[in-house]
Amino acid sequence: MTSSGHLASTPSAPPHLSLAYVTGVASLAPLGLNVAVGLQPVFGQTPLDGSGRAATVALLALGLGLGQPVAGDAADRWGRRVTLLAGLALASLGAWLCVLADTPGTLMASRFLTGLGLSTCLVVPRTCLRDLHEGVALQRSMAVLALVFAFLPAITPPLSWALAQDSTWRTPLGLLALLVGAGALLAWRWQHETRPAGTHTPRWSSWGQLARQRPLQRITLAFAGIAAPFFIIAAAGPAALQASTGVGGGTAASVLGLSYLGFAVGNHWVRQRAHRPGATLFRQGLVLAAAGMACLAGSLLWPSLWLWTLALTVYAVGHGMVFPAAFAMALGGHARQAGLVTAGIGTVHMCTGALSAWATPWLPRALSAHQAVVFSTATMTLLAIAAWFFIPHHKEAS
Repeated sequence: MTSSGHLASTPSAPPHLSLAYVTGVASLAPLGLNVAVGLQPVFGQTPLDGSGRAATVALLALGLGLGQPVAGDAADRWGRRVTLLAGLALASLGAWLCVLADTPGTLMASRFLTGLGLSTCLVVPRTCLRDLHEGVALQRSMAVLALVFAFLPAITPPLSWALAQDSTWRTPLGLLALLVGAGALLAWRWQHETRPAGTHTPRWSSWGQLARQRPLQRITLAFAGIAAPFFIIAAAGPAALQASTGVGGGTAASVLGLSYLGFAVGNHWVRQRAHRPGATLFRQGLVLAAAGMACLAGSLLWPSLWLWTLALTVYAVGHGMVFPAAFAMALGGHARQAGLVTAGIGTVHMCTGALSAWATPWLPRALSAHQAVVFSTATMTLLAIAAWFFIPHHKEAS
């Protein structure tokens, strides 16, 4: 460590990571989250109820959220490579425990453990991109990275449902365990250390300094609020869609998945317009996502499959625009605290989504599953709009 309190540079040559590799590592987190969407574990002769199925999604998201502060601190303190490898080892252990789980409690605990490990797959790839890029290149790279959050939610739920129908609910979870192990081997071979010279040594006070910055507050809270409907729909959407329209489980999983291809459209929009201010792209995506949630509220009056599909697709496009713009804006002015900033925004994002998804099935029993989903998503959307438009966003000294 230097006398100025910064970490010395670890790599002796200019580091390089292919975007394909970084994207592949980042894909493990959304894959782990979405593999349980629509899945119905059965222990003995008793299937999990709706709240239990929601918990299999929410607990992994909670692990993803709570693990990110540790991952961010470790990435800035000890380096990107060792942090990622440790996280993947923990995720691999958790994933195999899920496959072998013989009680609901064991499955829930293992899903949480898996999320803790996979949290490094959210922190390290984004931090590495900040290490290697800035400005327009950073925003464009974030848009490419975010594409995994479009295609995996689109294909994973119907694929997972099909695998479970042909064999057992443990099969898709076993596939996840194998892919996490493969990711660990790739990281061992390809993950170079990209931590730049001058990276700040993390201190507890660093979190407080970042949390007091109004621009970061605005971005983080608005992003977490508008992303929360994704988690709510992933956890409680299949039951709500089936109850309101009468479609089967396979159809519900396909609609929820395929409509999320709109996320790719939003990402492509940002990638093609990366020269525009991030705040402009974020605001446009926020308005579009809110319009999608308004359509979902309309499905209470006209509960049809086409209105559900329209609502989820429009929301996904807006969410796809907000996602890369949020991280590019948040990381743009924090080159020497990239790990902490990435972890901070990711923690609030994941924990907000997890708690929202977990709470939705427990809303007053006077509400139907459909009404509970609409109420929860509308509430979080309004909170996101309030955060973006009412939190002062002038720059302050850290």
